[in-house]
Amino acid sequence: MAGLLRPVFALAGLGMLALLVRRAGVHELGTVLSGAAAWLPWVVLLELGRQCMDALATRASYGPGAERVPLAVLARAQLIGTAVSSMAPAGRAAAEATKAALLTPHMGGATATAAAATSQSASLAAGGLISFPCALASYLLTGFSIFTWAMLAHGVVLVVASAGLRACMRAKRPCAWLMRRCRRWASHAEQFQASARCGSLLPGRPTLAFLCSRLLQVGQYLVLTHAVGIDTSAVQALFSQGLYLCALAVGSLVPGQVGVTDGAFALAAGVLDTTTARAMSVALLGHLVQLLFVTAGALTPLVWRARAPRPASPAPVCH
Repeated sequence: MAGLLRPVFALAGLGMLALLVRRAGVHELGTVLSGAAAWLPWVVLLELGRQCMDALATRASYGPGAERVPLAVLARAQLIGTAVSSMAPAGRAAAEATKAALLTPHMGGATATAAAATSQSASLAAGGLISFPCALASYLLTGFSIFTWAMLAHGVVLVVASAGLRACMRAKRPCAWLMRRCRRWASHAEQFQASARCGSLLPGRPTLAFLCSRLLQVGQYLVLTHAVGIDTSAVQALFSQGLYLCALAVGSLVPGQVGVTDGAFALAAGVLDTTTARAMSVALLGHLVQLLFVTAGALTPLVWRARAPRPASPAPVCH
């Protein structure tokens, strides 16, 4: 259903973006974007750092067994997963599933699946934890506004979802049910759960890596808001990060959140003490950087062929 609705939401997002551009003024937007173009290399460099931290989080999810995955293979999987996360209906979950499929020949299916689920849980935890300082920044700027409550709710929901996902992975009954219903998958289910039960309920190292990724994203918004001419502070950068995360949650079915993040920034122009055109330009420049990495990820399977791996050991690993 989500896949069928994806084109509809994509068209709706483009329509919303067109209306917002018309409202802000094409000429004013063009002037702001052209003036900010010189700062884009710094934003791209920070995004490259984010990709490295996301790949490090995936590697940490495998624990000691990650040494069997060559760094080149991990980098290739990360680039492809980035493209998938922006275009597929399930976003980050689809990206983790894609990376698990690409790394399965090196680690084994059950271990790769457990690591993908762990990485997804860590991503949720990091997104939730960073939402709380974002909510504090929103409170300093707007008081107990709808922005503040949305960021607080977003943080609570994501942390609870992260813990819930890990708890489901470690629960005995689903594994036992699968083993009874399908003996073919019994060994895979046992290996999956053995891997999932290693470590704490909230995976520490992957979560820390994803938190570093989010902090680099705050740096991106610090650069972007300064580039479009907004009087920037760390508080405004954190508010912009929280605004992006909430828009990401609301517009999960819209490819690249086109039109959603733009609308959120246009709505928050007064909070940022700037014009609608300048606030929208922050989101538009973010889309441009995102498009660059999505294009690189989409071309990766065509220009970067994976080598045949050695057979993976079936022994579970901790993460």
